[in-house]
Amino acid sequence: MLSRMAASSTPSAAQNPHRLAQVLGLFSVVAIVVGEVIGSGIFFKPRQIAEATQGYVGLILALWVLCGLVNLCGALTMAELAAMFPHAGGTYVFLRETYGRLWSFLWAWAEFWVIRTGAIAALAVYTAVALENILTELNFGFIVGHRKSVAVAAIALLGTINILGTRLGGGVLNVATVIKAGFVAFLAALPFIAIRSEPFNLGTLWPSTVEANLVVGIGTALAAIMWAYDGWGNVTVVAEEVHNPQRSVPRALIAGVLILIVLYTGANLAYHLTLPSSTIAAEECPAIAVCEKLLPNFGARLMQAMLLVSLFGALNANILVGPRVLFAVARDHRFLGKFARVHPTTRTPAWAIACMSAWASALILMGGLSWDPNVQLFDILTEWTVFGGSIFYFSAVVAVFILRVRRPDAERPYRTWGYPVVPAVFISFYIFLLASMYWARPIDRMIGLGLIAVGAIAYFALGERSSDAIIAEP
Repeated sequence: MLSRMAASSTPSAAQNPHRLAQVLGLFSVVAIVVGEVIGSGIFFKPRQIAEATQGYVGLILALWVLCGLVNLCGALTMAELAAMFPHAGGTYVFLRETYGRLWSFLWAWAEFWVIRTGAIAALAVYTAVALENILTELNFGFIVGHRKSVAVAAIALLGTINILGTRLGGGVLNVATVIKAGFVAFLAALPFIAIRSEPFNLGTLWPSTVEANLVVGIGTALAAIMWAYDGWGNVTVVAEEVHNPQRSVPRALIAGVLILIVLYTGANLAYHLTLPSSTIAAEECPAIAVCEKLLPNFGARLMQAMLLVSLFGALNANILVGPRVLFAVARDHRFLGKFARVHPTTRTPAWAIACMSAWASALILMGGLSWDPNVQLFDILTEWTVFGGSIFYFSAVVAVFILRVRRPDAERPYRTWGYPVVPAVFISFYIFLLASMYWARPIDRMIGLGLIAVGAIAYFALGERSSDAIIAEP
């Protein structure tokens, strides 16, 4: 949105207190795509998928490839929007430019209060659990019983790192991504290089008949796989800090999703080459069982260490990316002006990072407020709002069609390959996914939409009365 001030009076990016510095190269941008996605899904979701699909390995692998290709269609589409609007905020900016301020504000509202901060809280707790498991095995049990403290400390540490510099936070992300992506590749190759006495046996590849319960199971599996792929679009949020974003962001989106398809399909093939589907369906984390079988005596510990790195890297990626949405919405609404400030020395959205880190930590500390002692508050809130978040993602891809009609002459450094078929494939799949999610838990979905709708009250009470843009976007 254009500022009320004249463009000639706008200070340079180096001096402007509301502009972010371009410090991220192509490698870092690809690392954000891959690092945001690879967290715990590839290690834990195969159990649910094997159970839902009745263990038909050919079907399972086909679903992983199918979902990967669907996400590639989404990446090819989202790349056009990222090249058109290479500003901080990503989906927030796309929604604002297409549907107006209210719809984009609701997205930012859900991101801050639940979706992003809930993900940060969950990843921090899982990181603490992984660290506790490793230290307990090494007879360092002093950490037991202090999961919340460790989780909050992890958020504080990574929040501080990202405040000190985007280049520094990106460096941590690069290292973690290289390690965990390399390990997933190693996991995919392990059955072929490990010494084993028994032959490979994939079991029954395809069902002879497709019954109603299998169709329902396929829907469940698709939701789980899409969850494991979720996060690739978050790279658009940091586009303002990328060198030559009109070229780098589209390239990173496409390259990153292709890398994920290869890694995820390869890892799942490795699981089923090593263990029967019935065993995978019974294991909480099949990757640990696979590593222990192929690398006896130390495989399980190796997998636990890699899981810790993966979770820590995904946590850092969310703390790096998430605050940019708050930063972007603050540039549109003066009542949030403090969060649109860039630190004069580190050139990071320090206030936004600190605020989001603090709220995520609060969600962890309030976890016991859940009425179910076995479920954390942030998990309940995230489960409620994930349906609404998916609607926003769906709206962002639909925006490509709308903007092609509304702004046919707008500059498009990258145009969606295969338009209109490619975005139509993604949209059609998402309609099926959204319908499946709603059908499975309609009450939870409506509650989540209600929580997001509360943001409309805040918008009209605060945002609309003070909605002048603080600064023109670069």
